[in-house]
Amino acid sequence: MKKISLILSLILLSIVLLGCQQESEINNPKKSYSSEEAIENGDVVNLHGEISNLDRFESFIENVEKGAKDEIRITMYTIEGDPIFYNLNYNGNKIQYTYDNSQDGYAGTGKGIESTSCSNIESRNTENGVEYYLSECSSEVGNSFNFRVSE
Repeated sequence: MKKISLILSLILLSIVLLGCQQESEINNPKKSYSSEEAIENGDVVNLHGEISNLDRFESFIENVEKGAKDEIRITMYTIEGDPIFYNLNYNGNKIQYTYDNSQDGYAGTGKGIESTSCSNIESRNTENGVEYYLSECSSEVGNSFNFRVSE
């Protein structure tokens, strides 16, 4: 009887761990992730200043202004081609922001995944276009978000 109970416990534990692993892979891919694949998946992609799926970002901004739930992933690529993920999840009240540079081969000691909660996403006009940033964040992680749209 103890063996059956142990086996069932191990199976249940495996299912829970597999479910958690799959959920994190849905948030950000853990394998090589090309800009073509990111664009196809609907990510807002910044490839060295060339932005794809910008309409998706604009839609997210509109939804935040209306108080409608929405989420997006912005994927920026380093010069070496490594993805850096900026996840914005708006629940109708706050923006849960996650910064993930875990695939950046040159990130150094600051490599990893960090999250914070922010109250607003704001914009300001600059000589290079419109710059979006997060405000009223619960930690300094929010300062890592800066998205510029050239005019």
